[in-house]
Amino acid sequence: MPYIITSLCTNDGACVEVCPVACIHTTPGAPQFYIDPEVCIDCEQCEIVCPVDAIFKDIDIPAEHVASIEVNAAFFRKNKAAVGPVSFDTAWAMIHSAHEYAQMVGIAVTAVVVDEAGAPIAVGRMDKAEPRSAELAFNKAYTAAAFHVATTELAPQARQPWLRSLMIAHQGRIMPMGGAVPLLDGVTIIGAIGVAGASRPEQDVLCCRAAIAVWETPGH
Repeated sequence: MPYIITSLCTNDGACVEVCPVACIHTTPGAPQFYIDPEVCIDCEQCEIVCPVDAIFKDIDIPAEHVASIEVNAAFFRKNKAAVGPVSFDTAWAMIHSAHEYAQMVGIAVTAVVVDEAGAPIAVGRMDKAEPRSAELAFNKAYTAAAFHVATTELAPQARQPWLRSLMIAHQGRIMPMGGAVPLLDGVTIIGAIGVAGASRPEQDVLCCRAAIAVWETPGH
C-alpha cells in the first residue's frame, strides 16, 4: 500500500530527505514531488514530515485527490528508464574487482551481485572467506536493492521501530550494515552488490567501491 503525493504539494522536499528507499522524485518544472508506487515500503516517514499534509496512504486518500494515484504512477512510467538487470559478465567482473581489492589489502570476502528484485545474479567467495560470509553478502545486497541506498546509510537507523519491523517481516534478510551499494540508472534500480567477510564494515565498503568502478566503466 504505497503513499501518494497529491496536488497540495508545495515542493518543500522534506519528504525526499527522510525517505529510506529514495522513491520520491520530481523533474525540473514539475508542479510537485511524486512517489514511485513500485518502490514505496509504506514506512509513513514522508507523511509525518510533510508541512502541508499533502501525502496520504492510497487506501486513505480523500475522494477529491483519488486522481493523484494515477498521476504518481504515470510520472514514473514516463521517467523511469526501461533497462534490464546487470549482465552475468558484468556482475562477475564486479566480483572479480572486489576480490582483487580484498586480496591487495589482505582480507578474504564474498561478493554478491543481485538484480533489482534482490535475486542473485552472481556469487563469488574467496578461498579463505568464512562460509557464512556468502549469506551476509547476499543479505546486504538484498537490502541495498530493496531500499535503493547504500546500507551504510541505513546503519544509524537499525534500532528504529519501522526498520526493525521490516527486518522481522523479511526474516532477517534486511541487514542495515555497511557493505552494499545499489546500482542505479537514473531513478531506476538495476541491482546491487554486497560484500561481507572483512573484520570491519568499512573494508567491505571499500571492496564495493572497487566493484562499482567496473560498473561505471563505459561498456558495462
